[in-house]
Order: sequence, then structure tokens, then C-alpha cells
Amino acid sequence: MSNETRPYRILIATGEQSHMQALLAIAMPLARSRQGHVIPLYVGTDDAPPAWLSRTSDQLDVVEPPSYVQSANTGRGILRAARELAPDLLLLLWKGTPSRGRYLLGVTLDPVIQQAPCDVGVVRVGPDPSAFAERMKNIQRVLVPSSGGPNADLALALGLDLGPEVRVTALRVARQPLGPTALSAQWEMLRTAVSKWQSEPRLERHVTLATGISSGILQEAEQGYDLVFLGATRESLVDRVLFGNLPQMLAQQIQQPVVVVRRHDPAPAATLRRARWRLLTILPQLSLKERIGIYRSVRRSARTTTDFYVMMVLAAALASLGLLANSPAVIIGAMLVAPLMSSLVGVGLAIVQGDSTLLRLSMRTLVIGVLLVVAVSALVGALVPSSTITGEMQSRSSPTLLDLAVALVSGAAAAYALGRDDVSGALPGVAIAVALVPPLATIGLGAVALDPRVTLGATLLFLTNLVAIVAAVAIVFLWMGFHPDIREELRARTFRGGLLSTGVLLVAIAALLGILTIASVRQVGERRAVQNALERQVEQMGTEVKLGNWELKTPTGEARLVHVTLESARPISQVEVATLANNLRAFLDQAVEVDVTLVAVEHLSADAP
Repeated sequence: MSNETRPYRILIATGEQSHMQALLAIAMPLARSRQGHVIPLYVGTDDAPPAWLSRTSDQLDVVEPPSYVQSANTGRGILRAARELAPDLLLLLWKGTPSRGRYLLGVTLDPVIQQAPCDVGVVRVGPDPSAFAERMKNIQRVLVPSSGGPNADLALALGLDLGPEVRVTALRVARQPLGPTALSAQWEMLRTAVSKWQSEPRLERHVTLATGISSGILQEAEQGYDLVFLGATRESLVDRVLFGNLPQMLAQQIQQPVVVVRRHDPAPAATLRRARWRLLTILPQLSLKERIGIYRSVRRSARTTTDFYVMMVLAAALASLGLLANSPAVIIGAMLVAPLMSSLVGVGLAIVQGDSTLLRLSMRTLVIGVLLVVAVSALVGALVPSSTITGEMQSRSSPTLLDLAVALVSGAAAAYALGRDDVSGALPGVAIAVALVPPLATIGLGAVALDPRVTLGATLLFLTNLVAIVAAVAIVFLWMGFHPDIREELRARTFRGGLLSTGVLLVAIAALLGILTIASVRQVGERRAVQNALERQVEQMGTEVKLGNWELKTPTGEARLVHVTLESARPISQVEVATLANNLRAFLDQAVEVDVTLVAVEHLSADAP
């Protein structure tokens, strides 16, 4: 039977007898107004439902026989029943306790709200559900903040259907700093939002002046209302995960009972929301005890102790010597010794927690570590007489988008390893992968060698690693349950400022690395083309001529200069050199000047007399 022909059905999920009576106090008048039915639901692990799960004589007209689902997971049991019974509205009771981590209302309610196949209402009745049920018998005034969206419309409709004597106030909030213009605009938007109920005498319209939306709603809720209906808002996923949403925060602060409602989305939007929820729940959720332990560990590691200074000096010296000796093994040893990664993790966690104290501590440690490594590497470069630019130094002066990707993945791996004891042994591998000290040592060595290209390139690589690691650490910690305390303005401001700064820096560095990567790819392609052209032309000169080294120099005018070394067992004429140059220009289709160095080769046999 389709939803248009069957009676309106309300499913109430309850776990205690008092909770059932509280939900029935809202569901029964709604069902009577809509000529529908109420289905009580209990999810448990026993073979039979509890004895109190039954109907009284005054409930038989609208309350159907209760339904019992046996399941070890309450949320999954509720969803299974909702899919089988196909209700129009699902009512859930929330105790009003703020959740921690990724969950807004709790580990049971959040999945149900996200995946329910119908409209959902979450009821917060206060500490005494029985008193609420009694209060609902004489309900007179209902407040509904109205934004004009589908959820606000649902809240207004449900509020009006609570009874023929119930008066509903549709509220808009005008911000005080904006003055009379804002007040007039809000009145106009309110009239538009409730236009479908313009002939309803029980609907009152009201616009209040306040410093903010939440403060305006809280002020109005104190004016003798029996119940507050809130339509769920559509904040961004970031705001939802980090701060919760406006209805959730209001439901915690409003003294009166609150019902937060959300209309069921159309199929495409519902599918997208379920996919987003699955993505959000991929990583394990850390418990409060685990988060406290991680915070203490990170804070302890972010301090500048004597061990920190000693290890940083040794790591800087080791990295500098490895770079000068062109030894990858020595450089890897320096990566393992350096404790600089802890300060970056501290910065990421401080942003997530909105902890300005930890942020200052970690930044101080980071700056000291950076200056120490650069100073020690410059000293080593000045003391070593043959301090030339080696291949290992060159490799750390040309960062690309690949380096950014490595740093992001390494930061994510570091945060995840810190949060999971089972994989904490992977942290040394993370230190090797991200390589924080070698770029800093390259900065000092490049400065001593008076090579600005190496110095600037290594600086960009370190900044890339720094910003990417902080961003990845913050994202993973958020994903695993860390978040700022929204009740403290300083923490919220620290979080938003840190997140915005990190995001801007990450985008700027990615754009710069993108430009450098494109230039590098173009240069590699150009060198490959020159190599192929030279090999083809030298091959035509006979087997006695071999291609040696060649160099493509930066043009000083319109033409590129290609310096070629040819190894030949016979003399090469000027005509052959000119032919080589002309054919190279034709093959590359660009102006090229060719400078040839001829190396005479004589083949001798050891067995000859």
C-alpha cells in the first residue's frame, strides 16, 4: 500500500517504560490529528520483550501492538524495523548529553538519524520523562524557529498538529548590529516562509532582535513556551563534525523540552548522505580515555628538553655529513634520530583541540628545532673544506607535487599510528618517509655554499612537509574523534584560525608546486626529445662516432645552446657538425645552437705486437 493511501504511521523507538510514555505523549496527538497510528518499538537481546512493553486502554485507538526486534546493536535493530514497517515518522529520545568526537547525539542515534528511510524527530525531554508526559497533556504554546527550509516546514506542521488548542509561534531572528533594515528583511522572509499557513489562526509570527541567531532563539524560548520544535539545518560536513550543528547546540541549552526534526531526503540526496556517513565512519572512533592518553603523550613530546636539544644537534650534524658525503644511508640515520616530528604533530593536535597553549608550546619547539638544524648544518658546511653541492642536496632542492603527496600521506600515517597502539611501530618508517631534517640541513649547507637556488628549493620542500603534515594530522585526529570544546570561545577561535591558516598555506604551496611540477615535466620532455634527436643524428655518422655527454643550457637569446661531446675514431669535418646542427633544429623544430667537443678515440689491442 502506498504512502498516499495508508494511514500516517509513527514509529517510536524506546528502551525504558518512562521513555515510551514520553514519546507517546508526542506521538499520540500527532497520530490523532493525522488519522494515523503509533507503533512502539523495543530492541533488545532477550528472547522476549520486557513486560512493560504494552498498551493501555486509553491508547488502543491510535497505538498498534508493540514491535520487538532482537539485536545486539540497538541502532541496527531500529533501522531494520524502520525499513520493514515503513513509517512516515520515526521518534527517538535523546537524553541531552553532549557527545564526543564524530557523533553529535551518540553512537546509537547518529547512524539511525543518518540512514532512516523516513522523517526523523529527536526528542529531548529533560531529566524526568514522566513529568514531560504529564506536561504534554496541557500543552499550549510551541516555539518554532523558521528558516523557510523543508525541515522548518516539517517542524511547523508537527507543532500545529499537536492539538487544536496549541498555539505555534514562528520565529525569525534579526541581528541587532544591522539595525531596522535587518528587522524589515526578516519580517518579509518570515511571511514568505509561513505563507502556506497564512489562514491558520493558531500560528503567530514574531521577529526578535538579538546579537546572534542562537542567542535570539534562547531568549525567546524563555518566554513561557511548553515545547520547542527545531528543524535540522544543513551546515557543512566540517562544521557538523567539529562543532555539531545549531539545533544540537540549542537542544542542549534550551531549558524547555525540545524536538529536532528532519525531513527524509529524496533518493539521490539520501544516497549521498549515507555514502558520506560511511566515509566518516571508516576510521575507528577513539574513546575518551584513548584521546586523553594521546593528548598527554603529544604534549609531553612537544616540550624542549635537554634530550630534544642533544638529539636535534646530533641529527643535524649527521644529516649534514650525509648530504656532503652523498650518502643516503647516513641521511636515513639522521631522519630516525631527529625528534622534530613530535612538534608538528603537536601543532596539528593543538589546532584540532583549539588548544592555544599546546599550539604555542609546539610552535616554540618547532622554531627552536628549525633554527638549531640550520645553524648546525651551516657550521658543518663551513668546517668541511670540500663543501660542494652534492646529488643528495640537489634532490632536496626541487620539490614537486609528489613531495606534497608524500608529506600528506606521512602525516596521516603518523596521526593514525599515534592513535592505534597496534601500529605504533610504524612511526620510524613515517620519519624516514617524510624527511624533515635533511631539507633543513640543505638550507644551511646551501647558504654556506652561496647557492640561492638550493637554499630556496630546500626551504620550499621543508615548508611543504611542514604544512602538509600539520594538515594531515589535523584531519586524521578529527576523523578519529578529537574536536574543540565549542563552549569556549578561545578554543573555537583558535581552531577556526588554525584551520583557515593551514588551508590557505596548503593551497598556496600546492599551487606553487604545481607550477614547478609542470615546468619540471616540460623540462624532462625537452631533454628526452634532445636525447632522441642526438642519438638519431650521431647514428647516421657511422659506427666510429659515439655520443658522449651533452648539456642543454638555458638560452641567453632566442636560441637554446646544446653542448655535445662526441667520441670518434676518425676526424669529423665542419660540414658534418653543421649537418648535425641543421638536422637537430629540424627534428626539434626550434632554434638551437650546437657546440661540439670532439674527443679522439684510438682502439688498441693488447695482443698486437
